[in-house]
Amino acid sequence: MKHRNTLLFCIGVFSCFYLFGGAPAAEGTDRHTVVEPKISVKAAYHPVLRIPLRIHLGKSAWRPVEFIPVAEEISNIWLTQAGICFETEIVQHDRPTETGFDVWFSPRIEEQPEYNGLFKGEQDMHVRDVPILGAAKHPARSSTARTAAHEIGHALGLRHRQDSDDNLMRSKTYGWLLNKEEVRRARKSALRKALPDLEPQRCRVTIQYE
Repeated sequence: MKHRNTLLFCIGVFSCFYLFGGAPAAEGTDRHTVVEPKISVKAAYHPVLRIPLRIHLGKSAWRPVEFIPVAEEISNIWLTQAGICFETEIVQHDRPTETGFDVWFSPRIEEQPEYNGLFKGEQDMHVRDVPILGAAKHPARSSTARTAAHEIGHALGLRHRQDSDDNLMRSKTYGWLLNKEEVRRARKSALRKALPDLEPQRCRVTIQYE
């Protein structure tokens, strides 16, 4: 219970930091805006494995600056449980990253309109702008972050697990928890994609303007 409450508190702190003084410069004022939160959450495992993640918002209703707290929550879900986080780049084009993960956001998934998320590969994940999720006892803050974190779970080798409303790999709930076997498997998979420099732990969010 303490661990769960800590994560929810930390996610809230990140969002408050962004909303009350941590926001980047106005959109279009610089080609790149880097957000480095001043308050760090505690990693569950070391070394921290950092994976490049490109967020594509070209077809989305989200504005890049609005998406920053969502990107932070995606990293926090993984960092506080598995010691995995993401060096996130928010873009408005469709060019995939060469070595990391890619997630595209849009009002609905054209191939499967009834789906909240669709995993087709490490560089081919799709998430609805505002997924519709069922209740969980200890919910994530954002349905968008939770669904993206779920699809990333598939990219890290995890399958669906429907035995609890609170687990991340259940379909269509706000749950975000991982069990020990999922953590072990995800870290083993993350080693293939992780950046070679294991020292930094900031898990930055970068907005790329074009």
